[in-house]
Amino acid sequence: MDGDDRDVKLEAAASLFDSAADELDLAGAHARMAAERFRAGDIGQATSHAWAAFGYLRTGEDRLVAQAQEHRQPPDAVG
Repeated sequence: MDGDDRDVKLEAAASLFDSAADELDLAGAHARMAAERFRAGDIGQATSHAWAAFGYLRTGEDRLVAQAQEHRQPPDAVG
């Protein structure tokens, strides 16, 4: 692999991690809002934010899993 190919692959990996981090940041923001809404007794809004947090968490997780699968070793490479 030449330097240009390597740079392209590294940038793709970095972008994927940035994207996963963005999703996880959103999950955290919704989780905090869910906590606030539960404390205020607003069950409907709290539940809505809780489910949004879960959705963003899963999307972030999916992006990390995609990266992990790309870098897993083939079965014959494991010693």
